Amino acid sequence: MKKEYLLITVVGFFLASYVLNYFAGPVVISVKNPLQFLTTATLSKYPFTAVEIGLRAIALFLSLIFVLSLMEKNYFLKAISSLIVGALEILYAIQQMATLSRLTPIQWTLSFAYAGLLSLPAIAYYLIRGVIEGVFSRLTKDKKETGGFWDKKP
Repeated sequence: MKKEYLLITVVGFFLASYVLNYFAGPVVISVKNPLQFLTTATLSKYPFTAVEIGLRAIALFLSLIFVLSLMEKNYFLKAISSLIVGALEILYAIQQMATLSRLTPIQWTLSFAYAGLLSLPAIAYYLIRGVIEGVFSRLTKDKKETGGFWDKKP
């Protein structure tokens, strides 16, 4: 996927979340942890807000993917960066909910938490891709140095 399309998708998700936030209006959600919001009672009570939080979480996750796509290869660095950013997002959300501090609105706090959870598959992908790339580069390096197994004459 081209980087421009990804950037436009991210901007579109952010705009859609703001539009839904406008139509949903101000809401007061009291949850103790991010997973408590995902109960059927809460989701049925705040459907617009749930979609808004989901879109914003996807936009935050895709923003991370967009920034990481600017680096060529470096899959282990991408995995470590995704792990750090995802962990910080989750820890920030947990702290905001535990201390009842409202530095950011609850919708943003929940979006950070879910974006952090969304980064887990990206971390696994970058780790697997880094291992495959490392093995492949060593195999091709060995073939170039020795001339390959089939090139040797008995």
